[in-house]
Amino acid sequence: MKQVRRAFLAISMMALTIGAAHAATLRVGIQDDPDALDPALSGTYTGRFVFAALCDKLVDISPDLKIVPQLAESWEWAPDGKAITFTLRKNVKFHDGTAFDGEAVKFNIERMKTMPDSKRKAELAPVSGVEVISADKVKFTLSEPFVPLLANLSDRAGMMVSPTAAKAKGADFPTSPVCAGPFQFVERKSRDLIRVKKFADYWDAGTIGYDEIVYNYVADSTVRLSRVRAGDLDLAERIAPTDLKTVREDANLALHAGQGLAVSHLMFNVGAGDKANGPLGKNEKLRQAFELAIDRNVINRVAFNGEFLADNQMIPPSSPFYSKAHKAPARDVAKAKALIAAAGMTRVPVELTYENALADGRVAQIVQSMAGEAGFDVKLLPLETTSAIERYLNGNFEMYIGNWSGRPDPDPTLFSFFGCTGSQNVNKYCNKDLDAVLTQARGEADEGKRKALYEKATDIYLTALSSIPIYHPNWFFAARKNVGGIVMYPDGLLRLTGVKPTN
Repeated sequence: MKQVRRAFLAISMMALTIGAAHAATLRVGIQDDPDALDPALSGTYTGRFVFAALCDKLVDISPDLKIVPQLAESWEWAPDGKAITFTLRKNVKFHDGTAFDGEAVKFNIERMKTMPDSKRKAELAPVSGVEVISADKVKFTLSEPFVPLLANLSDRAGMMVSPTAAKAKGADFPTSPVCAGPFQFVERKSRDLIRVKKFADYWDAGTIGYDEIVYNYVADSTVRLSRVRAGDLDLAERIAPTDLKTVREDANLALHAGQGLAVSHLMFNVGAGDKANGPLGKNEKLRQAFELAIDRNVINRVAFNGEFLADNQMIPPSSPFYSKAHKAPARDVAKAKALIAAAGMTRVPVELTYENALADGRVAQIVQSMAGEAGFDVKLLPLETTSAIERYLNGNFEMYIGNWSGRPDPDPTLFSFFGCTGSQNVNKYCNKDLDAVLTQARGEADEGKRKALYEKATDIYLTALSSIPIYHPNWFFAARKNVGGIVMYPDGLLRLTGVKPTN
């Protein structure tokens, strides 16, 4: 009997060992602590990064920016562009077991359009009604043709949450979100970590290679990389360009790089409260002088080792709507000084607010130095991320380093920042001619005609310069060599499909 018991214990221990070996956890270092974990309320890039594990969308983008199926298998536009019908994927469940169907889609869209604090209202504004045709078919009626709708639905506006959980949890939903993605929420420790576990009933569970993902908040990019090198993390996002040499020379690491949609730009307050009363807020010519005072290529070379793309447009060159006719002007200090003198000034004061992160700090110091040579006295105001974003959202700044993660369609960028009612128009820029062009582009299905409209829009916003685009960052992940299947997407989000340990 003792021998039998020993054999039984040995087999049990072996089973536990095998089970532990197969219980794979991916430890990911993220730069920021996300805001509310509710797609309707979220306003941060890192929130989107975590949602890629938690919340599937109606549609997604491919690495080459095509719209591809996710929870919707197919869709069909009405001939007049004022309706779109989705055929939904069958046998999909939310993490609480609630069935995903047409009623769930209707609930989600209406929730995002009506929640008092929803940040998705502008993205879904043209959706005037949602009709459930059957369990697997739903029709969106639009008040006007709105070509960017699918692109919007490839992000948080298209993320589906469980109607059962949303109704039951109410305002507490962001503390324990329930979606239909490959992983389900386990816990969150503020400014520390977010833990999710594999959802066994996920519709595409066979492509998910990890049992658990732990997102660790590590603000400093160099520290994130150090923890990956030490084996404390398996992957870190947004590696600083200045650290890429270290990654490339470490035999235990792999560098994953990809071009992005993002843009970093200097926003000027031109109409929001007292902060808009400064010289740059009131004078377009002074903003043009400020652009001439800086050298984008030097900023890229000094701050980012030349690894980013110096550029003067909000839309990256990878977009078919990028304007090749509007080249970035070369630095011209003499011309900048002449424009300042024409405004009756010799020195121009301005306060630059920014998140106190390594990259923005470097850019701010370089901009301060360059602009100073032309006659601008730039006072730097670095703030902790939450405080900086609060000021940004309230328009409480003179000049601000804005970092926008970009979208596959130009509308969510250009209309958001330059439309008179745009969701990111916190600096209160409003040009009725530009507004009309951007509105027309929203309803133009012909790509050639739409491109011509965006040419006009580019000319207007690059003249007014309520924002001065500086560069487009590329995405850089550092991962342990045993993390396989990583595919880089232009939005910089880590999709877990196909990602798995290789040993």
